[in-house]
Amino acid sequence: YINIFSSTIKNFISNKKLYLVRGIIALILGVLLVFYPSSTVGMIIKLIAAFLLVAGVSTLLFAYNSSGRVWKNIPAMVIVNVVVYMLFGLVLFSYPTFFLRLIAFLFGAVLLVCGLTQIGGLFYASRTSKVHIGFYMLPLIITISGIVLFFAPGLSVNMLTIIFGAEILLYGISELLTAWRLR
Repeated sequence: YINIFSSTIKNFISNKKLYLVRGIIALILGVLLVFYPSSTVGMIIKLIAAFLLVAGVSTLLFAYNSSGRVWKNIPAMVIVNVVVYMLFGLVLFSYPTFFLRLIAFLFGAVLLVCGLTQIGGLFYASRTSKVHIGFYMLPLIITISGIVLFFAPGLSVNMLTIIFGAEILLYGISELLTAWRLR
């Protein structure tokens, strides 16, 4: 078993074609995310929504076939599961930008609370001991990031998408360089 596993890992790691394919896919995705952030992320959200819709339909069909093709025999929890998949998929598909902004807004709220809590803790600690001003830098950056995400979620999503796209581009370049080294 161990020899099979180690040879599989070795083949996976040394497969030039795999690095080449991953690199090309990463470059394409990175370029799309950098140059078309809104539409690319919207498309990714719609793909997730489509996955949820397909998961709902396939769960329903599987449950129907497993129940002897009698609707009454399908457990209530399966029906609830299917309804949740379908509703969430439809809403996500219909309003992808809303969900992106909601996620950015919630993430901003979390960062804002965390940053302010850290700053408050440092102020409290400074009453009993000396706290160097440098300790305030990271909580301040976290708080500012939270404010930006909280009050400008649309702009923030685009900027984060572009940064993520640039990182995916770097990953793609790294994969292609690895494929070239394995030649």
